[in-house]
Amino acid sequence: MLQFRAVCTLILGLDTVGRGSVILAANRDEDPARPSAPPAVLSEAPRVVGGRDLLKGGTWLALRGRQAAVAMLNRRAAPGAEGTGRRSRGLLALEVAAAGDGTPDAALRFAREAAGGGEFAPFSLLFASPEGCWLLANDGARARDAVRIAPGWHAITHADLDDASEPRTRWIKNRLAGFSPGSSAEAERFLLDLLRAHGDEARASGEPAPPVCLHSGRMRTVSSSIVFLSGSAARYVHIEGRPCIGAAIDCSHLLGARSTAPADRP
Repeated sequence: MLQFRAVCTLILGLDTVGRGSVILAANRDEDPARPSAPPAVLSEAPRVVGGRDLLKGGTWLALRGRQAAVAMLNRRAAPGAEGTGRRSRGLLALEVAAAGDGTPDAALRFAREAAGGGEFAPFSLLFASPEGCWLLANDGARARDAVRIAPGWHAITHADLDDASEPRTRWIKNRLAGFSPGSSAEAERFLLDLLRAHGDEARASGEPAPPVCLHSGRMRTVSSSIVFLSGSAARYVHIEGRPCIGAAIDCSHLLGARSTAPADRP
């Protein structure tokens, strides 16, 4: 029987729903006993929106208005290195979302400086906007060079971006191969199906696959989110609880704009 470590799962599409678009879909896997609050306005100037970890005060996913999204994932530590964990990784995500003018370069400058002191447990920090996407990782021993993310579909869990040796990442990437949605609505439906997956379909076909929606173990799927950004258009959907049973709530109004969906891809 295959064994898979419980960890958050994030799917990213850059320029996949038309040029100048970014779509992000993520499951948050956490100890269900850890208290958290659903999406709300976390900062007014600049406007930052997201759920809040009530234990440390940070967030796992922060939206800088309709401009960008910042996601924080736990990362597998390098051998013999765990990082100090003196500061909350969730607070770093919140600070990066609020930093500078919200552009990719300004956010990355801030993130590099803030993460350089070795005060955090291992993490992968992802910045996503129509202007550009990057990933900054720290394995507990050192902060790695930031990776600029190319257009296309990507996936990450507790290892490197698009790491084919990680079963969940490999399965998601295989499912996304050749997927070219005609609208954000089509992309959202497909990505939500991936977030809900329990591995049953793959096992029925004879191919072992990991679950993406986790029901058991200490770390379980406690919420899901889908974010779409394209120019002034923005959509933010949140599911409290497991995505296989929870209702999708449109939280786009928190961003300061009505819920919008772009026209079909040209």
